[in-house]
Amino acid sequence: MGGQAQLGTQIRAVLPLVEKLSLSRQKRLNRLVRQFLHDVEFRDASVKDPTPEAPLRVASHACLILLNRQQDRFHIGLRIVIHANGIDPRPGGKARQFRWGHIDIDWAEISQDGATSAAGITRVMHEFAHRLDSHNMRANSTPALLSTQCHATWAKVMEEERDVLCARLDYGVPTPIDPAAATSHAEFFACTTEAYFEQPDMLRYHFPRVYAQLAHFYEDGAQAFPTSLSFENPLYPHT
Repeated sequence: MGGQAQLGTQIRAVLPLVEKLSLSRQKRLNRLVRQFLHDVEFRDASVKDPTPEAPLRVASHACLILLNRQQDRFHIGLRIVIHANGIDPRPGGKARQFRWGHIDIDWAEISQDGATSAAGITRVMHEFAHRLDSHNMRANSTPALLSTQCHATWAKVMEEERDVLCARLDYGVPTPIDPAAATSHAEFFACTTEAYFEQPDMLRYHFPRVYAQLAHFYEDGAQAFPTSLSFENPLYPHT
């Protein structure tokens, strides 16, 4: 893996937007990625070991959601399986993308012609949002928070806003959030996490209460990210 400088160069190669981060944020991301690669076992669905690029790309994307949080790692042992040709399309195959201690990653979703789209980055974030959610053992969209009061507020807001989304879908009202968010509490958390990082202005406008909860959760009370996560309009975390 090399030293910190070499790792930083490798991360920038697979995730160019990190060059827009402050030096302190870049150093923190380097530490998070190094810890992630130490903690996680990677496997390729078709061969024993994935290409060297795959673990680094997944780790760099996943660790963005920890960048402004106090925690430094995802909890409990984890195996990631890279699927170069898509995830098993059989009934229930999509549900296999996240299982306890196991995450399936569709490589085509995050790597297109050697580049990574904002949608690809946030897809990885979606899967690792489930990981944060599962820390409380229930995967019910109530991840580990700082206090009992925070838990109560979070649960109330997310439940009520998911009901709003379900009502919109029932009445055929278009929604900018992935309709999959309505299928469960866990999916609501993961899908809104995608929106928070990729389209924060949209989420703030349509679901301001959800946006406020996610801003608090992902930045531990710091100011919200002022721009969306994209290569043209990169993410600038609060420092």
